[in-house]
Amino acid sequence: MKRFRARCNRLARPTPGVAHSRLAFTLIELLVVLAIIGILTALLLPAVSMGRERARRAACQSNLRQLLMGAQMYAGDFLERLPTGKSDNSNPDDAHIPVLSTNTRSSFVTYTGDPRLLECPGLPKPFLREGGWVYPDYGYVIGYNYLGGHRDTPWPQFREFAGWISPQRSTDDPRLILFTDLNDWSPGYGRTFAAHMRGGAVIRDGEQGDPEAAGLTSREVGAQGGHVAMLDGAVRWKAIEQMKSYRGSRLWGSGGCFAVW
Repeated sequence: MKRFRARCNRLARPTPGVAHSRLAFTLIELLVVLAIIGILTALLLPAVSMGRERARRAACQSNLRQLLMGAQMYAGDFLERLPTGKSDNSNPDDAHIPVLSTNTRSSFVTYTGDPRLLECPGLPKPFLREGGWVYPDYGYVIGYNYLGGHRDTPWPQFREFAGWISPQRSTDDPRLILFTDLNDWSPGYGRTFAAHMRGGAVIRDGEQGDPEAAGLTSREVGAQGGHVAMLDGAVRWKAIEQMKSYRGSRLWGSGGCFAVW
């Protein structure tokens, strides 16, 4: 037994000049591995985020093409007239481009077959709720701007915000814009919509603990751009740097709705 213990002791002692394998990492090695993982994660996350944003852009482009087809089908049944752009408000001039009347929304749902087409899939709540986002006395806030069937356009210019021509019939100038992505804001309402940022769509308002964030422009919150859908069926992407500012509401001044496209 003594001989056996002595032999085990000799085997346990390292032999000079002979390398022995280690079964554990040192603290420095672990820190190096963690640092490498952190660097790789930082490099990959933007790529993943942009991949998701490209998918959202493709989905919005598809939605807008189907909405254009729905508008043309509606016009085909109503002497080439496009759906009205008025709201449910009793004043026919109190219109806003992201708001549809109950009847107009119902028409688009009927002619496209899917109410989800009226909202960019990346938008957060209160969008994407069952039954749509109802704004009392005005109708439905949709996930795009509808520029068709509005009265008395171009609306008067307000400061740097220009008016625009609303297509009334499917036979109007094919270069007229019928839909755009949401890049809207309202100082009076205190909200900003940006459908396509690097990390997806956002709604910003003063309720998020930052009163100065209420009513910032889409550019100021980081919008990357948006789609414009024209009467001829074309849908193209437009970078935020190429966009111009327009009025998004008929009656209201500084407290109204504004947009870029």
